[in-house]
Amino acid sequence: MLVMAARADAQNTHNGSSDAFAARRWHADFSVNAALEAWNYNGSHEEIYGLTQGVTYGVRDGLLVIVRQRLAYVSQRMNDSRVLGLTAGLRGRVYRRGRTSAFLQFDLGISDAAIATPPRGTRFNYLAAGGGGFLFSLGTRLHLVTTLELLHISNASVKGPDRNPDIEAIGPSLGLIVGF
Repeated sequence: MLVMAARADAQNTHNGSSDAFAARRWHADFSVNAALEAWNYNGSHEEIYGLTQGVTYGVRDGLLVIVRQRLAYVSQRMNDSRVLGLTAGLRGRVYRRGRTSAFLQFDLGISDAAIATPPRGTRFNYLAAGGGGFLFSLGTRLHLVTTLELLHISNASVKGPDRNPDIEAIGPSLGLIVGF
């Protein structure tokens, strides 16, 4: 009986490691995303298509620190641009049922663009992203993640108010999270 109880306890510990929101666990996070400028048109309606790669670390059960690299193509109706950004933030689970978790997240960071983004803006910009989504466990180390995210790109008037158009875009993403 003691041997069987020890095996059952070991299985419970292993099952906890399949949770992408588990404390003290590292995960790689990969996603593709698309976003359309939702409001605050600045003379050029932007569309953003991107790839996001990053890592997450569970600071406690249900709360992750996320650090990500964002590579995006920005269609600006004039000269299109590519943007490389680095962000960091938090992802917190708000609901869990079975293999599905709902979460909220936010990131803050900086970016550098190949061409001023948006037009009349600057190459250097600040990023703020936030939203929510669902995470579906596909196995012990693999998870499918979907989000709806609001992305704000702005230079905070570092070159003056006349050079501070911003982008307010909203869109979905789809990705995989892999535990290691």
